[in-house]
Amino acid sequence: MKRFRNRVRIQAYVEPEVAERIGHRVQSMGISESGILRSSVLEFLDRTSDTTLTLRRLDRLGRSLERLHRDVEFLSEAFSVFVRTWAVHTSPVPAEREAAARASGEARYRRFMEHVVQQFTGGARFLDDLPKEPLANDAELDAVLVTADRMQRKKQT
Repeated sequence: MKRFRNRVRIQAYVEPEVAERIGHRVQSMGISESGILRSSVLEFLDRTSDTTLTLRRLDRLGRSLERLHRDVEFLSEAFSVFVRTWAVHTSPVPAEREAAARASGEARYRRFMEHVVQQFTGGARFLDDLPKEPLANDAELDAVLVTADRMQRKKQT
């Protein structure tokens, strides 16, 4: 038989329930047991299962969420410092100068908003000036995935 010449026979034992599930899948998909087992083993060896890919995506999302949380905390603290400084250094306006102060404040606020829009649309952000710290490198992420795979295998046994 020419088609089996480049293949090696591997014999494995599985529980009757697993064999039954394989049989049902073979019937429903119209492919051989070898085809299902080959694709399953390759998926496991290449770490391309849906679970692995989902874990990688969740990890990426988690790191992104941590960065977002850090950025929001930083901006909140910066805003708090600004408000404290403004409250301490802004003297009360006499009643006769309130209208002029309000007009001046509105004009300065409009200029401030225009500057923010210009900075934001130009791609420059205040947070980009801050030092970046990596949350995890590739080796750490791979270790997390290996641990998750081991835990998943333990649950299956």
